[in-house]
Amino acid sequence: MATLNATKWGYIRSISSATFSTVRSSNGFTVVNNPTTAASSVEYIASSGRGSLTHALRRAYFTFDVSSITGTVSSLSLKFRTDTTAGVGFRVVKSSAFGGSNSNLATSQFTNIDTSTPYSDSITGASSNPFSMTLNSDAESDVQSNSYFICAVIQNDNDYTATAATSAYNKAMNINWALTPYLEYTETAGASGPANLTSLNGIAKASITNVNTITLANITSINTIA
Repeated sequence: MATLNATKWGYIRSISSATFSTVRSSNGFTVVNNPTTAASSVEYIASSGRGSLTHALRRAYFTFDVSSITGTVSSLSLKFRTDTTAGVGFRVVKSSAFGGSNSNLATSQFTNIDTSTPYSDSITGASSNPFSMTLNSDAESDVQSNSYFICAVIQNDNDYTATAATSAYNKAMNINWALTPYLEYTETAGASGPANLTSLNGIAKASITNVNTITLANITSINTIA
């Protein structure tokens, strides 16, 4: 299987508020770009106070330059090192952080996640080197079709489901960033066709099998592109 290191990574801590929906929909409070030491990076805290709970979150973000992947992707997983980690569910979701490519994370990107496009099931956290999160066909398709693959790891039971705790809660995933996060995957080479063709009519070359009933492998040029 092949591997590909993340080009950038980091985590964002939210504001704290008595209203959970406000925490989830607001800009973050602090951001850490490309950390290299262990830190609580994915977290949900509901701390008790006078009359109500105060909520806070952390989310981890990753971007990968996948432009070199041109074949069909399968058996895709996100891997990174974890230290002491709560045995609760965490999930990978689609993200548009890093400016949609490879810029630094910013607090304004805390909400740049798409929970309507989960890239994994809920996976129980554990201490592991590496910790592996198996990704689904939506993630495989995005790796094949885009120049950058961007995702976030969030706490599942409350953050992903947008459900506030009703009593004090504190569960976290501690990521040891000494190991650069990476993707592990299997790639099956696609039809060759014109070497300089990357896409046609907005469709990535890896997703094209034929053009006008002619198998791509049998085509030497398209619109003068060889």
